[in-house]
Amino acid sequence: MRLPPPPALHQPVLSFVAALSIATCPLTTFPALAATPTTDELQKLSAGLARVDYLLDNWDSLTTACTGVSAGGELEDAQVMRTQGQTRCFKTPLKVQKYIGASSTLDPLFKADKLMIRAQPLVPDDDSEAYADAVDSYITKQQISSTMAYTSSWSGIENPNGSVGQIEDNLLEAKKEVIATRDSLRTVVQLLKLPSAPAFRE
Repeated sequence: MRLPPPPALHQPVLSFVAALSIATCPLTTFPALAATPTTDELQKLSAGLARVDYLLDNWDSLTTACTGVSAGGELEDAQVMRTQGQTRCFKTPLKVQKYIGASSTLDPLFKADKLMIRAQPLVPDDDSEAYADAVDSYITKQQISSTMAYTSSWSGIENPNGSVGQIEDNLLEAKKEVIATRDSLRTVVQLLKLPSAPAFRE
């Protein structure tokens, strides 16, 4: 006597089973995601903090240039220098991205959020919530800092309603976000009990 075939599983059921298998699978099956950072990797956070401190301590000089071409373009610069006989100084907002991990893959803070998440197991349970909050804040503030710096760089007279004043206003907002980024990063470094990096110098 031939037994009837087992009932076929509908697609939603199969999808649920697959999702359940993935959800209950231990993280150790994804070593690249779960690997605890090495000491050298963690030191990037301290080094990055030193770079952000350097940026904030030297904000005006780092975000101002008195050579080259300003946001107004070569013609405006030439006219100003020709009529006033002086060097043209202008803001360079994109310099901000250089010190917060948003410009180069060689920056110690490049993809620092992923490093922070991997370091979560190194934090004592009593500090885990504070650490998670600091990481979330860092991710948000770092992204806003980079965005405001970019916005500032495109706020000159070459764009509608743009002006030198608008560049400076947006750059000031970027600075506020960089300060918040620095504070969150410092909390992460402290909760991980990382040694301070030497003061950054260029």
